[in-house]
Amino acid sequence: MLVTIETQPGHAWAPAYCKPRAEKVVAGYCERHGIPYYLPLLRKRKRHQRRTVESFLPMFPGYIFVQLHPDNRTEFLECHRIVHIVDVYDARERTLVAELNALQRLEEAQSDVDLVVMPEVKIGTAVTVTEGPLAGTSGIVERRKGRTRVTVNVELLGSSVMAEMDLGELEAVEGD
Repeated sequence: MLVTIETQPGHAWAPAYCKPRAEKVVAGYCERHGIPYYLPLLRKRKRHQRRTVESFLPMFPGYIFVQLHPDNRTEFLECHRIVHIVDVYDARERTLVAELNALQRLEEAQSDVDLVVMPEVKIGTAVTVTEGPLAGTSGIVERRKGRTRVTVNVELLGSSVMAEMDLGELEAVEGD
C-alpha cells in the first residue's frame, strides 16, 4: 500500500524496530489491519549461473515506519514482532516525514539508478575499513579538498598515513 507520508493531528510517524527478518511480515500485518506504514525497499541484483535474480530487501534492516495514534498503537503492538517503537516528538516528526518523502522518491528512481545505503560517517569518527585491500585497518575520517579520507596513525613513529576511501567501505567503531 503506497501511503502518502504527511503529518496529521493526533497521528505520529515513528520508526518501529522489528524482530530480525520480520519487516515484511510486519508490513503485511499493517496492510491487513489498515495501519499506515512505509517499508523502504532496496533492489538487489545477484547473478546466479546464467541469470540475474532481483530481490527487494529492507533499506534499513530491522525497521519499518508506521503512523500511529492512540487507537491503533495497541493493535500494532499485538503483531508480536515489534521489539520497540522509537518515540518521535513534534519537531523531529516533521524532519522524519520530509526524509521519508525523499526516500520514497529515491526508491521510485531505482528503475533508473542503483541505490546504496551507507552509514553516516562524520569527520573525526573512528572507523574500520571493511572491504578492499585495506580491510581490517582502523583509522579516523577526515575531509580534505572535498574528499573523504581515512588517516591511520602510527603513534610509535609519530606519523600518519592517509588514504582516500569510499564511505561504503567504512564501518564506525563501536563507542564513537
